Amino acid sequence: GHMVGTCESMCPDAERADRERNREIELFERIEPNDPSVSNAQLCVKKFSRIVDNPHCSSIRTRAALDKTCAHLYGLLGGRCDYPDGDVSLLKRSNFLWDRLRSVRQDMGLTGLLCGEWAATRLEEMARFAIAAEYLLCENVATSSKPDGHNSHLHIEQLGKTLTTLNAVYDETDDEGERSPSGKKLGSEKFRHRAEMTCYSLLLRMDDHGPFRASAAQFLRIVRSAPVHIQRSNEVQFALDVRAAYAENNAPAFFALVKSKRCSYLQACLLHKYFDALRLRSLECVNTVMNKSPLPMETVAKDVLFEESVDVATQLCESCGLSVTKNEGESVLLRVKESGFVAPAVGTSVSRRRERWVERKAPAIKSANMFRWQALITGKVGV
Repeated sequence: GHMVGTCESMCPDAERADRERNREIELFERIEPNDPSVSNAQLCVKKFSRIVDNPHCSSIRTRAALDKTCAHLYGLLGGRCDYPDGDVSLLKRSNFLWDRLRSVRQDMGLTGLLCGEWAATRLEEMARFAIAAEYLLCENVATSSKPDGHNSHLHIEQLGKTLTTLNAVYDETDDEGERSPSGKKLGSEKFRHRAEMTCYSLLLRMDDHGPFRASAAQFLRIVRSAPVHIQRSNEVQFALDVRAAYAENNAPAFFALVKSKRCSYLQACLLHKYFDALRLRSLECVNTVMNKSPLPMETVAKDVLFEESVDVATQLCESCGLSVTKNEGESVLLRVKESGFVAPAVGTSVSRRRERWVERKAPAIKSANMFRWQALITGKVGV
């Protein structure tokens, strides 16, 4: 059975009092920025915690409270994706939202709200935010020397779980929904964004990235479980085309698809995960099959790596142990086959950065330098 939540606020009073005693009030919940022991009841948001015993109904939020919580959390993003480093950086805002939205999903599950159009809308919004944040924070990923950076592994893991839960919501509503006189399931008509979300699930699982594991079996399972009209949608057909290009190591076709109008901003954000892998494969292939004639780095950058910066292309070649020299005219040349290709260690690639190809698709008001977070999360732009 499911619980009936009675908490009408964003954070239960008992939790807020407990966190004040332990000085665990987050920056976005405080009255005074430097005092972690005093919170604002209108700003405090229930944090995620693993359930050990049966929680009291007063600690579980109602549907109205969850709506208020989501609106408040997305409002913290403001209209910019890049604040200066400091207390309101995107990294800090993203970490706060990541935890609090996870708590929202937990309350939805405890109260049996993970069904129907309302639940699908909340989960769709969470997925869009997670996809955009994962790309926008790619230059701030946590490392051994910077442990407080963006935890990409946990972020991707929760994105995968959100999309899996969302797909279950779609399927359950289809199974239990009414049918038209012709026998068509009416539940699926409520989910206008199902094709979009199915595409994200497919793009996320095209290949491994970091500790996140994917397989062809998972990819095919998602395609085959989708209704026929979703399989035939433009979004899913795009995912199939881009995966085929990636699996064939066809860098020209892959990057042409990313640059095309078929590819939305959020799709490009997900595909960014695979840019490095495909570039490294292309570079290894060139070093294996080409003759020993030196290649101008401009050519390598443009036709092999599909990289707009010659300097970055040079660094990538050098990180793979390839021989790069300058001739008398100071032109940079790649000396093919003079050294063996050695893939750089995971997380050390010089090209792990935000890319112009993706940035050009961003839903921003250029003249005002404003990022359209609200429109992106609700699915009005960038999808």
